[in-house]
Amino acid sequence: MKQPAMGNQADRHHLHAPLEIGGTVFRASEIAQMPTFLSYADSARPWLWATYFPFLLAYSDSPARAVMLGEHGGSLFVLLHRTVRGHSHIDFLLPPLGSDYEGALENLAGSIARINGSTETRFLWADLPGAAYGARRGWAVTPYEHEYLYERRALIELRGNEFRALRKKIHRCEREVQPEFRAFVESDVPGCEALLREWQDVHRQDPVPVFDFGYTLSAIRSAARFQPPHLVGVAADVGAKVRAFAFGGMIREGLGQFFVLKSDPACKGLAEATRLVLVERMEGCDLVNDAGDLSKPGLAQHKRLFRPVSFVPTFKMACRSAS
Repeated sequence: MKQPAMGNQADRHHLHAPLEIGGTVFRASEIAQMPTFLSYADSARPWLWATYFPFLLAYSDSPARAVMLGEHGGSLFVLLHRTVRGHSHIDFLLPPLGSDYEGALENLAGSIARINGSTETRFLWADLPGAAYGARRGWAVTPYEHEYLYERRALIELRGNEFRALRKKIHRCEREVQPEFRAFVESDVPGCEALLREWQDVHRQDPVPVFDFGYTLSAIRSAARFQPPHLVGVAADVGAKVRAFAFGGMIREGLGQFFVLKSDPACKGLAEATRLVLVERMEGCDLVNDAGDLSKPGLAQHKRLFRPVSFVPTFKMACRSAS
């Protein structure tokens, strides 16, 4: 049944309330669900950047949406619950985590189509197997981004000519900026929030906007709830003031994720130096997914400094729901 539009607090309560779809109860993401999520991730071995539990928790921390998790047909499904034009709307946030999920996905997609009515049901992130399934089903499949994959050991060692430009940046930063790196602690929250707002002001007029303020703020406030290797936090002090911070962690055994990084752009080379300090502390991660570059030339140039060893193709998918 369609739900009426409500105010922010009422919307949040409505969107985050348990939701029954296709006989399965989906619940808004919370930290108690992390062991179940990690168990499915270790089995399914996903590669997508978004398949990182602290990101899902931070992304769900909003009155405008809720990330919902539910076990259905032997797989774990991750849904996005929003209000669209005053009515409940459900999308798939990620491909299902599990094997032989196609029957369960078809069953659940039909139930979601009945909720969404005439509006499209979408996959916000899909991998190659998911895109192949969508194409067979006649869904609209659109290539999205290629996510950067780095080899952690190479970024610790920085050997060879291919890392020469990065080494020069790091040496200049050490000489001119003189940052002091340390583990993020809960008392860093006010300083990191202030730096995030400074960063937002600087980039507010960018031609390609970055919509990560909300979940980055949530990540700052919730980081202390996680432990390594699931989340590692780094802060960089310059003149006794936080001028950079970064979070990352393990998606599943062997694969890590660069989650968020913000730095003072006036501190040349600090973003690169902070990223290297973070990767060194991400133990158990042979490879690290650094997401895409949003087609921003400057961001692409920055990420290529770290010499990606491969790329993860991602897709968006949509299917017309039943009326």
